[in-house]
Amino acid sequence: MDEETPLLTSTPSKPKINNSKLFLAVFAAVLGNFTFGYSLVFSSPVLPKLKSPDADPRLRMDTVQAAWFGSIYSLGAAAGGLGAMLLNDLIGRKLSIMMSAIPSTIGYMLMGGAVDLWMLHLGRFLTGVAGGMTAASIPVYISEISHKTVRGALGSCPQITAVIGALVLYSLSKNK
Repeated sequence: MDEETPLLTSTPSKPKINNSKLFLAVFAAVLGNFTFGYSLVFSSPVLPKLKSPDADPRLRMDTVQAAWFGSIYSLGAAAGGLGAMLLNDLIGRKLSIMMSAIPSTIGYMLMGGAVDLWMLHLGRFLTGVAGGMTAASIPVYISEISHKTVRGALGSCPQITAVIGALVLYSLSKNK
């Protein structure tokens, strides 16, 4: 070998990127979107049962109460989305996503243990708050932690997971 022969004969290759931790983080984050999709359509299979004469008299709904039960989720989602705008900058996207579990858990506990209509409505509102928080935080979080080679594919995961959540609820319902 003389002085003019290069020691490296090939061009350096790009380093391999291990995506396993990234995929795990994205999977954990989009569980919030699964709940968002599930909660969004929750009233559809539940309302016929709550409006039926066989329903618990304390929880039986008329048309106006049923309309509120179906729509109050959207009011909660608007509040949660606006709140997440502030929380995302104050505490970060990751903690905002984690904090969305609080209103979601309380909301489902209220609806699961409801003995009066206000509990159903408040529970539905709180699950809406959680849905709004996740809808505002998860896509931003995923785009921030993803590298450009997988950002597009991972960016579609929140919406896909929300649709899967809705499909799971519909497949589990027993409307006749």
